[in-house]
Amino acid sequence: MSSKNKQIKKIVNLVLKIVISSGSIAYLGYLLGIQKVGLFEQINSYFSNKSIAVFPLILVFVLMFVNWGAEIFKWRLLSNYMMPVSFKLAAKSTLAGVAASVFTPFRVGSFFGKAALFPHRMRGKGMILQLFNAMAMFIVNFFFGLLFIGFLGLFADGFIFGVNSKILSAIGFLGSVLVLIFWFLFVNVRILLTAFGRWKFTKSWSKYFELVNDSRYTRLSITLIFVSVLRYLAITYQYVLVYEVFGVGIEGWQTFVAAGTLFFILQFLPVFNAVELGVTRTAILSLILTTFGLVTELTPQITLSITLASFFIWVVNLAIPAVIGSVFLSQVKVLKEC
Repeated sequence: MSSKNKQIKKIVNLVLKIVISSGSIAYLGYLLGIQKVGLFEQINSYFSNKSIAVFPLILVFVLMFVNWGAEIFKWRLLSNYMMPVSFKLAAKSTLAGVAASVFTPFRVGSFFGKAALFPHRMRGKGMILQLFNAMAMFIVNFFFGLLFIGFLGLFADGFIFGVNSKILSAIGFLGSVLVLIFWFLFVNVRILLTAFGRWKFTKSWSKYFELVNDSRYTRLSITLIFVSVLRYLAITYQYVLVYEVFGVGIEGWQTFVAAGTLFFILQFLPVFNAVELGVTRTAILSLILTTFGLVTELTPQITLSITLASFFIWVVNLAIPAVIGSVFLSQVKVLKEC
């Protein structure tokens, strides 16, 4: 490659870095400073008339570090299969993935954002490794979501969306057991990958799945699942704490299972991190609480409490990490310079 072409690519990369990073920060600034500013005012108004339980809110922030610390730990374990990765680089790429996921449905931007800080030759493998990471969390979400639907069905009366609540409960419990089969396949994924070499279309994929042929994969996959469980429990407990602070008026276990059911449902919706906290999350949580009889009447006050609680968790778990991650996106080299 000529020196002139290298110089052009450096300039283009610099421009793209500035555009991507500043665009991400500007969009988050718009959300927090303009579009969602009314929610900040409502939170301020809410606490101005009530005493503030400081400790639960501090604990919510502590759990944010548990949440993303667990994700960084998982990503570093996986990334080390490509190249030696420091905790610092794993943290940067994880947060860059959070920033990139803000603008994409199903959070698919996290795949590109996490791999983008690695050398170009590693990015394809990086996205495959993120697939393993996402699958571990996906299995955990499905297991607990179906399990919690089973529990909710036991306490509900009559029919839920036209299905007898006890039948729905049985479906939930049976589904959670079936998810354990997917856990087994995740740990023993080589059973599925043996078919790749037989099909012309997938034959070339095998080079991207060298991870599963490593003798350490079984231990790694089990670690991914259990760390994902830790992350799941941390996020779900944040809901318990914040719902109590904002006075939603339901018991802790009810919040726990309702939040878990929410995470399950969100797996199927093409929501954007940037907007999911609004009508989507509040509406789904409200529907869960009323449909399963956890709340007898959805008053305007309860709706407001759910909205503010959801917004607070969104700011802590997504907005703050995304702002930090937007800074790290400025280090991404979109074009290969040599």
